[in-house]
Amino acid sequence: MKPTLYSRFKEVAKAHASNPAIIDERNVVKYETLDRLTDTMLSRFPSYVPARVGIVMDHSAEMIAAILAVLKCGGAFVAVDPDFPRERMNRFLTECGIDFVVTQPEYASALYDFRQFIVGKNFSVDETLHEVPDRSRADRAAYILYTSTTSGYPLGVSVGNRQVLAMAEAFGKTFHITPDDVVMQFSSSVVNIFIQEVFGTLLNGATLAIPSAATRSDRDALVRFADDNYVSIISGFPYLMQELNTLPSLPLTLRTVISSGDQLAPSAVGHLMEQVTVYNTYGGPENTVFSTAYCCNDGVALPNGQYPLGKPVEGVEVMILDDNLRPVAPGKTGEICFAGEFVADGYIGDHRNEMNTLTTLEDGTRIYRTGDMGRVLADGSVAYLRRKDQEVNIFGKRVVTDEVERALKASDEVKDCFVMDYQDEKGSAYLVAYVVPESSSLRLSWVKNKLAQYLPAYMIPEFFVLLRQLPVNAAGKVNPLALPVVLKDAIAG
Repeated sequence: MKPTLYSRFKEVAKAHASNPAIIDERNVVKYETLDRLTDTMLSRFPSYVPARVGIVMDHSAEMIAAILAVLKCGGAFVAVDPDFPRERMNRFLTECGIDFVVTQPEYASALYDFRQFIVGKNFSVDETLHEVPDRSRADRAAYILYTSTTSGYPLGVSVGNRQVLAMAEAFGKTFHITPDDVVMQFSSSVVNIFIQEVFGTLLNGATLAIPSAATRSDRDALVRFADDNYVSIISGFPYLMQELNTLPSLPLTLRTVISSGDQLAPSAVGHLMEQVTVYNTYGGPENTVFSTAYCCNDGVALPNGQYPLGKPVEGVEVMILDDNLRPVAPGKTGEICFAGEFVADGYIGDHRNEMNTLTTLEDGTRIYRTGDMGRVLADGSVAYLRRKDQEVNIFGKRVVTDEVERALKASDEVKDCFVMDYQDEKGSAYLVAYVVPESSSLRLSWVKNKLAQYLPAYMIPEFFVLLRQLPVNAAGKVNPLALPVVLKDAIAG
């Protein structure tokens, strides 16, 4: 029988039964205990054979057990952090057709539209329970993760057991993960780094250290947590690297930091590299988290001031293709595309047929088109050059400005608008909304409150500029060059 995520976890749990699987701010959970907690969770599910299950929980051992329980019964999980805008969260869960949602008492009222399995504070292993049969299957989806797309509509990316298994194996080999490692679980469950942190850790027998939401938002508290729990690996977006880079010293056990989700400049990690190994990685939900890796300590930045994306990891094939999906000449510019074991199963959602980013070449090769333009360097590393479309990364998360504009236009206060992205002095992106109001009495607080009902905070523009009308070019389209530039210094960020 082909391996699944749960069967692989079970193998690890047997081999390292007494080793710590999870450390959070309440306790330490051994591998054997996490497996039994998974069975206890599964035995109390309202449906034993669900197809899709929502997970809306604080990050904890119970959350990881809920995810493993969904996988063990053959389902796919849809994880959304509780602080996500309610309307957006409910839309995602409804569109996925979840059978029920696993949540906690404090979040139940926001999820009244769904059947619920509520995990209380006293949830613990049922010592009398016999082992629950494993119904996981290798050919089934493991999770659905929503992402902004070039269509301007968020779509769910469906990823299978086999892709995550391949990713976890490559993660272990690339970063030399052993059972002695403690990996920080820092990222939100709505971004793909979360998948890397959880499964890249547990399927390689290492320990997952989960700080609370309050600790994650406080740099000094986060560093203390890492120090107290012997964290050896931290992954995150470049803004986290910048924060760590300003520290006078790092936790003694930290050996590796992994930057993901956006371009990385030497200025963001120069001090870090004096103390630990720094990797720049690149990928996306459609290619199961990460596809390339570059060791910054052994490399140099490109003329544009950014590090290369690196070489493809095991199981990934990189292609640089032209608009007709034909390979460009060596060293020439084209769209960065990936083939191999990591390519996702597909999209779900009403607008999935508008997307051509997951496609099949004439020879039958299935590829993921990133929408990023790049080229292959002489050493085989991939260099990122620019985007093909309106997509931008804010704190490492995909944002398509069309979606922000559509949300703005849904407000009765806005007649027309245009959203632009700029970069501050550190190279971090921020959004500016140019708004034509319906009347002179526009209330910005109302507009932002309306946006917050559906858009997460990182998608809400930092600056709003009122205009009588949007400047257009001869073709009748908005002329970005005629818009006033809004500058933001690095300190303001």
